[in-house]
Parts: sequence; structure tokens; C-alpha cells
Amino acid sequence: MELALRGKIALVTGASAGIGRAIAQALAAEGVQLTLCARGEAPLRALADELEQQCGIAALAVPADLSTEAGIAQLVAAHTARFGALDILVNNAGSIRAGSLLSKPEAEWQEDFALKFWGYVRLTRAVWPLLMARGGGRVLNIIGGAGRQPSAGYLAGGAANAGLMNLTKALGDEGAPHGILVNAINPGAVRTARWQSLMQRQAAERGVTVAQLEAEQLAHVPLRRGGEPEEIACVAVFLCSAGASYITGTTLQVDGGLARCI
Repeated sequence: MELALRGKIALVTGASAGIGRAIAQALAAEGVQLTLCARGEAPLRALADELEQQCGIAALAVPADLSTEAGIAQLVAAHTARFGALDILVNNAGSIRAGSLLSKPEAEWQEDFALKFWGYVRLTRAVWPLLMARGGGRVLNIIGGAGRQPSAGYLAGGAANAGLMNLTKALGDEGAPHGILVNAINPGAVRTARWQSLMQRQAAERGVTVAQLEAEQLAHVPLRRGGEPEEIACVAVFLCSAGASYITGTTLQVDGGLARCI
């Protein structure tokens, strides 16, 4: 399939590890020029150098804190100064920490929503004019299945994810007249450092081992395994491509069949 991505310009957040890193690598392999953003500078710059050398594309590393308006302004200014345009935004920065109603402190709620929920909203708003000026483009939100499958142990994550799914659908409507297609992926249990962190925290709260909790979680996955970041990246690249030109306002479950809803 011809994806028609070569020469496009993308901005990927949370790009230094896990799903974001895999998406950046997959886009670079298709010839996409990239701005990469994350908080950690060293791994981000190492990835940018790697992609430039291996894929022959331009890659800009911008360390920034996307939980603040200043961080978002810094990122957009750096991207615009380097590339001057944008075709694809992948919102992936931010992991909401686990916790139940009484165990999760107020400060964590505020910090987690500032990065994942407000970070997605603010960055999308900041680059929307760039996408319009290009005559259209793609916004892809990496969200999470807890927005559809609530969990008392992941209360804040479920609430934020549900809001981002709603945002994705509404922005699909708003972007359609401008050729801006907005979609989302809900990854399931994907073997990343973030997954391991969630397992550790939830296991500690319940007084079980990480191995016991992971086995319990994966027992509900029809494919009986966790996913790999590259499997999410394949779907992400398709949604950013010409092959997905009639898809907008849609959230795809990439979860091994876990979600029990239609």
C-alpha cells in the first residue's frame, strides 16, 4: 500500500520511549520529517540522531514540559522555526498514575491532568492553524482503554481518557471542513516502562506481586499476551497516511480484543 507519507512533517510527543518512540521510528521509516518532544533531553537527542542517520530524514529534538503553556509555546516555536509547517500531530505525552479515590492525592490529579488531558488540548489548539495553512492534516491521540473500561484503581486515568475520546470525536467534526482528520488509538496492555510502573503501583496497593497482577490482567485478553509498541505504531502510521483518508472522529481499540463493548 502506498502511504504517501514521504516528505510529510510530523510532531510526536512522548517520543523518547515506549509507544511514542515506536511511532517516531515507524514514521521516519516512511520518510517523514520529525520534531520529537519529551522531558528527558539525552534519550530524545539520541533518538533524533539515530533516525537522521538510519532513515535519512530531518529530526529535531525539543525537550519540553508539556504540562505548562510555556512548554507548549516553546515546542511549537522550535518546530515552526525549523520546519515552518506541519502535517501530522501525534499526541502521546503523559502517563496518568494509578490510584483509587482515597489513595490518589489531589496534587497527582492536578499534575496528571495538566500533562495528558490539558497537554493534548493545548498542543492541538496551538498547531491547528499550521494544519489549516497546510490545507489539512492529521491529529492522532494516543489515549487508553480505561476511558471505556473504568477501573477503581485507575480512576484519574479513566476520567481523562474518556474526556480525550470525546474530544477526538468532536474535533473530527471541527476539522472535517478543513481537511484535518482527528483519530485516536486506545492501546491495551503494551509492554512498556509505563505498563511496568502501573503494575508495580497497583500490585502494591492490592498486596500482590507484579507477576500475579500481570497474569490476572492478561488473562482477560483474548490473545493471551501483552502487545508490543511496534504493533501500536503500525496502526498509528496507517491512520496518519493517505490510506485512512475517510476515517475521522474514530477511536480504535488496539488491545488484543480486551475491550468488552461494541
